[in-house]
Amino acid sequence: MTPATFFFRAVGFASIVLVVLLLCAWFGPHASRVDYLEVSGAKQALLRATISPKVIIVGGSNATFGIDSEVLENALCMPVVNMSLHASLGFRFMVDEVKNSLGKGDLVIVSLEHSGYSTPEKDNDIHILTVDRVPSAIQFIPWYSRPRVLMGVMLMRMQALYKVFTGAWKNASEDKVYRASGFNERGDIVSHIGLPHRDPARIEKVVYATKTVSDDFYPIAQDLIDHAKNSGADVVWTWPVIATSSFRQGRNDTIAQVLATHDIELLGNSVDLVLPDTAFYDTHYHLRAVGRQIRTRQLIKDLCGKGMVKCCGGQPK
Repeated sequence: MTPATFFFRAVGFASIVLVVLLLCAWFGPHASRVDYLEVSGAKQALLRATISPKVIIVGGSNATFGIDSEVLENALCMPVVNMSLHASLGFRFMVDEVKNSLGKGDLVIVSLEHSGYSTPEKDNDIHILTVDRVPSAIQFIPWYSRPRVLMGVMLMRMQALYKVFTGAWKNASEDKVYRASGFNERGDIVSHIGLPHRDPARIEKVVYATKTVSDDFYPIAQDLIDHAKNSGADVVWTWPVIATSSFRQGRNDTIAQVLATHDIELLGNSVDLVLPDTAFYDTHYHLRAVGRQIRTRQLIKDLCGKGMVKCCGGQPK
């Protein structure tokens, strides 16, 4: 075989593989049966459609599961859009998703899990699964990661197609909680409300990274602050709610001290957001119904107590 023949055969084979990948990406089933991340598209649409002034919640699933946006809306006299979804999307993704939709009088409430500070920019399969469900989300991923994400979508869809053909998904049942239909009109997940309490041994505890606040965090935070300032909006930084057995006071003290050197102040006292393990559903960040109300009332109390916003609903006791 001549070098030229080998070259053209290799190109031909690669072209066939590429066509198969593209066909799978276009016509194949979604990479996962779980459609939880599909709500990202609905949240983006809600953010664009909601006029200012408005409240925008940014963060991981601690805020998705842990804030009653209707109660918050009634207390702050502004419509609330809960953009929080998944900590593994990373803080950079979260900021890029909202920064160009800020308007005059908006209030951005940031509620990050501890990993949002230690690893603010993430690169994982959650990005692939999000773009698989909401292709427009690719714009919130850094340009240098987009080829990997798009290739990941194609490969995971091929795997999904194989599972469909082999019947591996035949008996798969819909997840009771992690589904796009489990969210309300403001972006809170409510599908877990009323479900039985889980065995404490099955609830995922918080795993802390060695680093408390990465140097990569500050440019991303400043980007959000700058966009907010230019739009006439304000940014408030809040503690995440957490279960008692996962709480680390020393770590929170360090985070507060480090952020303060960059003029970032965390609202309230982290101890006020430490609740019993029994108040959580499946992780030590995901509140059940009663804890969700406690956390929301505390958030309103902290905001109203600081005089940062007009609290037309009064300050909770």
